[in-house]
Amino acid sequence: MHKILIVSKQSLGDIILQMGVIQALKEKHPTSRISVACDERYISALKKHPDIADVLPLKIHDGKAAGFFKILGQIRRHSFDVILTFGSDKQALWWGFLARIKVRVGTRNQPHGFLLTRSLREHHRELNSFEYYHKLAQLVSPGLAVEYPVISIDKQETQRLRADLYKQRLGRKFIVWHIGSSKEVKRYPVFQIIETLRLFRKKRILLPVLFAGGYGDDKFIAELEEAVNTGDIRTAKVYFADGIEFGATAALFSLAHLVIANDAAPRHVAAAIGKKSLSLMPRHRKHSWQVYGEKQNAYFLFSEVPSESLAVDTIEPVELAGMIRKLI
Repeated sequence: MHKILIVSKQSLGDIILQMGVIQALKEKHPTSRISVACDERYISALKKHPDIADVLPLKIHDGKAAGFFKILGQIRRHSFDVILTFGSDKQALWWGFLARIKVRVGTRNQPHGFLLTRSLREHHRELNSFEYYHKLAQLVSPGLAVEYPVISIDKQETQRLRADLYKQRLGRKFIVWHIGSSKEVKRYPVFQIIETLRLFRKKRILLPVLFAGGYGDDKFIAELEEAVNTGDIRTAKVYFADGIEFGATAALFSLAHLVIANDAAPRHVAAAIGKKSLSLMPRHRKHSWQVYGEKQNAYFLFSEVPSESLAVDTIEPVELAGMIRKLI
């Protein structure tokens, strides 16, 4: 088992969870060479990972990668021994088969699942789950240990951020509230964020708040900043930063006293560096996505919404403010 290709067209949050599989494979097979094929938007999150040798960027639209035969050619040139596919992915199954990769591992109950040499049925409650990713990886390497993902922090980036925050007169103890999400419905609404900030005085929360966002979050950040500036919030000192790259996100979180995040990638970043975090997520996703617990300094508030909804707007500001006070 010298060359392993992991294919994942899933979200950045899923890929962070899958880093635990990569770490476990590399630890058990230290001479192996692990490559990852993923959405080109997430290259910066993986290219510095010590256990990943190569990243094959995919231009993904509606779940399909552009340039099927070009990618197949790249895969053939690498002469992989194993291809492990996460999620339902007909293209990846054909890449493995046409490239004549001997060991082809993935989910059985998907179109063209017969092309796999080793497979596992995925039940609905296991969809995109941390435990299921490891079950698949154990088909590659039996007895593989279950590992939580770990993200290293760039010390130079941390020092640069610390200097920038000092210039903005942001003290050493502050809250980072990351509003990032690939889906608008997952965000905590602006008006409820404002109401939560208004409760800081009543709850005796004196720490300043830095609202952060990644690429694609600029519109929401701008709307929130306007609401803060016109909302007559007298007690909480509020700061804003957007367009933060993956490596800088980990560095920023390492400086914070508490991280608040949606059910999205940033919450996995916080848990992977062991930073105390509070995640807002629907209760019906608790079993498949909670993953972490107090051991990883991860805490949760759950919204009561129908199973088809990803919204968190049923979490009341008074409940959120009370939980923030408890965690600081």
